[in-house]
Amino acid sequence: MLIGAAFIWGTQVVFQKIAAYEIGPSSFYGLRCVLGVFTLSFIAWIMSIKEKKEESRKGVEHVKKDTKYFLRLFKVAPLCVLTNVLGNVMVQTGLAYVPAAKAAFLNSIYIIFVPILSWIVYKNRTSVFTWIGTVVAVIGLYYLCMTDSFSIAPGDLIILGATVFFALHITLIAKYVKEFVGVHFSIVEFITASILCLGYGFLFEDLEMSQIMHVIPSILYCGIGGIGICYALQVTAQKYTDPTVAALLMSLESVFAAFAGYIFLNERFTGRELLGIALIFIAIILAQLPPLSDLRARLRKQR
Repeated sequence: MLIGAAFIWGTQVVFQKIAAYEIGPSSFYGLRCVLGVFTLSFIAWIMSIKEKKEESRKGVEHVKKDTKYFLRLFKVAPLCVLTNVLGNVMVQTGLAYVPAAKAAFLNSIYIIFVPILSWIVYKNRTSVFTWIGTVVAVIGLYYLCMTDSFSIAPGDLIILGATVFFALHITLIAKYVKEFVGVHFSIVEFITASILCLGYGFLFEDLEMSQIMHVIPSILYCGIGGIGICYALQVTAQKYTDPTVAALLMSLESVFAAFAGYIFLNERFTGRELLGIALIFIAIILAQLPPLSDLRARLRKQR
């Protein structure tokens, strides 16, 4: 599920790049969210029918969610959506200045922040490999982003800022998703996001129908696929997956984005940028290795 989501997220960068020149970032994300809500609602309906049939087959009475469940849902989901909205709007803004494939690799840095935030917020152990990976990632960012004049482009900084919010989003989902049906959680999340982003778009981005018509293919792919299908996959899969492992699998998005940018946008990397990408990819793998004590324990068990 997570690899499938990574593929859609990676390839949607091409559509996001095209839309970045035609429509405001908040307006585009808001329109995506509207389509995402409809898609998620349809998935939830299908899942509900399947669940009822399964319960009927087993002779189990169907238990409806109570008011307390929905009150809790509408309290927690908007908290998570703020981090997701900020991250996505920042990425959409940065794509106007940064090649799609490069933006995807910069965005993948969020995977290093996930275990660090888990350590800060939930006091979960953080492997020494995570800290080594962080150092390697910083070196990789230097080669990927820094120019010969030791400056970093504003677009790069915007994308890097978004990674902190995406890491927060994954960390929050890992905390709360077990309390709810995953699709329910996403529906409330993106209803909130669509209201916030479209409201901002109408007020400050002068959203017009002509803009929407220019980016309909992008809205369809990024809304139905990138939100509707992908977040249904993510919140379902994260119930059965460690958040750090989930982040590693979803970081494959950057690899798929690089291929998509090469094939559809004719984007190329310089040798310096390729070195930076290689270091970032190594850092991502290092950040997911378990603590040394866990590795030693596994080795003893194998013996």
